[in-house]
Amino acid sequence: MSKQLPLAVALLLTVGTVSAQSGKVKVKVKPGRTEAAAPALPSTTPVAAAATDWSLPYAATITPAALKADLDVLASDAYEGRETGKKGQKMAADYIAKAFAADGLAGPVAGSDNPYIQHFGMKRTKVDLAASTVKVGSQTFQGQRDYYGLLTDAFATATPLQPVFVGYGIKEDKYSDFATPADYKGKDVILLAGEPLNAQGKSLIGADGKASPYAPATLEGLGARRKSIFPLGARSIILVMPTAAAHTAVPKTFEQIMGHEDLTFDGAEKKKSGFNIIVVSPEMGAKLLGTTPAGLDKYRQSVAKAGKAVASPFKPVANATAQTKLNTEPFTTENVLGYLEGGDKKDEIIVVSAHYDHLGVKDGVVFNGADDDGSGTVSVLAMARAFSQAKKDGHGPRRSILFLANTGEEEGLLGSQYYTDHPVFPLEKTVTDLNIDMVGRVDSLHQGKGDYVYLVGDDRLSTELHTLSEATNQQYNPVALDYKYNDPADPEQIYYRSDHYNFAKHNVPIIFYTSGLHPQYHKATDDVEFIDFPAMARRDQLIFHTAWALAERDARVALKPEFIKTGFTPAAADLDRYAGTYGSGQIPLKIVVTHEGTGLKVQATGQPAIAVDAVSQGVFKFDAAGLRMEFAADQPTFKLKQGGGEFEFKKE
Repeated sequence: MSKQLPLAVALLLTVGTVSAQSGKVKVKVKPGRTEAAAPALPSTTPVAAAATDWSLPYAATITPAALKADLDVLASDAYEGRETGKKGQKMAADYIAKAFAADGLAGPVAGSDNPYIQHFGMKRTKVDLAASTVKVGSQTFQGQRDYYGLLTDAFATATPLQPVFVGYGIKEDKYSDFATPADYKGKDVILLAGEPLNAQGKSLIGADGKASPYAPATLEGLGARRKSIFPLGARSIILVMPTAAAHTAVPKTFEQIMGHEDLTFDGAEKKKSGFNIIVVSPEMGAKLLGTTPAGLDKYRQSVAKAGKAVASPFKPVANATAQTKLNTEPFTTENVLGYLEGGDKKDEIIVVSAHYDHLGVKDGVVFNGADDDGSGTVSVLAMARAFSQAKKDGHGPRRSILFLANTGEEEGLLGSQYYTDHPVFPLEKTVTDLNIDMVGRVDSLHQGKGDYVYLVGDDRLSTELHTLSEATNQQYNPVALDYKYNDPADPEQIYYRSDHYNFAKHNVPIIFYTSGLHPQYHKATDDVEFIDFPAMARRDQLIFHTAWALAERDARVALKPEFIKTGFTPAAADLDRYAGTYGSGQIPLKIVVTHEGTGLKVQATGQPAIAVDAVSQGVFKFDAAGLRMEFAADQPTFKLKQGGGEFEFKKE
């Protein structure tokens, strides 16, 4: 599953900036095996009911032992963590392609040197932090010594900094560093790590003086500020560590963004600079603010004495420049596709997907990704074998099935984006994507409670898909279906973090299956020894039954009416009128609207641009995020609606 950088959000308005819907978590707890019970595999005894339901014997071929046999290979050190574009990923692609071929699936990729492989070119850009510098006056601060961070090409050449101090960067009812409105757009905001304390050394924000989520001088502490910092439109966040020891620990405490590589499609238009996070030593932070570390401590003490945010005494320097050294290299990577042709409805496609890449090798340690997403990958292989055997036995599916192993998911859902931008089978003929990512564990909320699986997105685009999913689960030794992460207000934003999302963007109904997060997520310890294979087999059998039901029903699952394209094309003059930069008095966010071709693109501050679909005169939508924009006919304003919230934006 793709990691969520707290301040580098991939989607317009999905961090909670505008959503006013709290959303009730729907959890359906149904009987399942107990922790100590043996896996309840369907019987192949030829009784009357089982004899007419051919999905039962083939689901039974998905066994813990078979899943483990594949995972022992793919999640071994020999595969070097399967990093996109690297040796281990290519080894895994070869293993999967050969498995598809051995099972009798067809390779559907025309023009490829291997019909099971969909190659595509990419570029890898990485910051050479040791060769990057920040100059403040006559003093030079060195990357990987005085500062660390996630940096973009915004500083590819020597670029002046525009430092602005924002205290602790916190905006709460109890405490706010943003009481006075200011324009931070394009500037470099400097804030102090940690949280404000009172005179007794206790939190001014946490309940009963206990530490708040802002307290840690870590990536998590910075992430707690996402709602106050992200909407500012700043070019950079410069986070000042409280002590030299805290700064020394940055490579570990900010591990997720250290050594980050930016992967882009080869030949794609150069994207605009993204967001910069710079974590600096107390000395460097003080220098940028025109003071000393002792001056920073004095400021902290003044806040403690006042019991609230105080006006800044600092005068940030005007003579600071930053220059980042970037190294770029081209490479190729590949999705792996196995195709099983259907019967009378073979032109309609069911996609069963998982990503097979992971994080590679870091500091000599292999990140094997047994659960993320070795578990999904071997699940796809097991289902491919089961469906293929069914067809060999004369019981093949009515609809065709594409088994899709995606690359580049960990780097931003790249493989599934490439496939949906260059589909081998038309997306309008693609009925559903069943995506599997991390299904091999039992999380802390379900220990000892029997079989379960989290379902995400099954009702977003199609009510019929949700109904079919529920009915299928009830029919076959049901497990507990947990909808916690399907809540639009889910703080983890799981719906946007795996490959199904690229299908959902194109109005293909999806179900995302996962067993949830765990302490080994994106750690070097995500190994085979922690996988619960009986639990994984039960989940896979449910997914198999669901795919079977989708493939056999007379009519494809229907989209909700609001997601059916209307065919409305707005006039070019209207599109020109809508274009511009908009602001809102309700939320600190800018949205840029541009006229491109026959439609509009919108871009919120610091976020990627997205295309919105025309619904009717003045009305546009982005289905994947449940977003609508309604432009007024007589004035330069629009209403943005999402998740039950409504906000008015006016052209500046």
